[in-house]
Amino acid sequence: MNKSDKLIFGLFLSVVFLVLFSLLAGTIGFYVNKGNNMPYFVASGFLTGVLADILFLRKLINKLFDLPVWLLAGLYILGNVFIYGMFMGFPLFNLLMGIVAGYYYGRMISVKNIVSPQRDKLIRNVSLFTMLIMVFICISSAFLGLREKTIGEELQGMFGLNFIPSRGLIVSGTVIGGSALIIAQYFLTRIVLVKTLKANTE
Repeated sequence: MNKSDKLIFGLFLSVVFLVLFSLLAGTIGFYVNKGNNMPYFVASGFLTGVLADILFLRKLINKLFDLPVWLLAGLYILGNVFIYGMFMGFPLFNLLMGIVAGYYYGRMISVKNIVSPQRDKLIRNVSLFTMLIMVFICISSAFLGLREKTIGEELQGMFGLNFIPSRGLIVSGTVIGGSALIIAQYFLTRIVLVKTLKANTE
């Protein structure tokens, strides 16, 4: 493990803790206290995240490439949820998580000197997993977007169109765009993984 690994993934995990606990505290404040004193709830969640960073971050970094699969999958899903919420359900930016996953597993395979056939299986399974998560993300975005009665007007304003897209055009565009993102996530993850692996074995 090199300094870049510690810096990149340490920053990623640190942000995950901070955002996770802030969101949890904000959610509790919204439902328990009806949204009153929200800054105090969010601040307490942020401080809890800081405490989690202090207590657990170093241990996670020291075992960076030996973390259990369930924890890696959970962190990947959480990262996707954060990005999904940050960009208000627009799934394009969730492709970034495929890059993170590809880079991590490329480094892990290199550091642990994993060889075929286990290496090939990992490359395939990681790419399929990121693609599957993108499937759920695109379905969620389509479900939420198509429920909006003013989706046509919103798209017209967003893209500066001189017409209001019809329902059929919106549905077909959603299917084509979602399918493209799903396929792109698979190949993006795979390409980054393989290139990272080659860069560290040459």
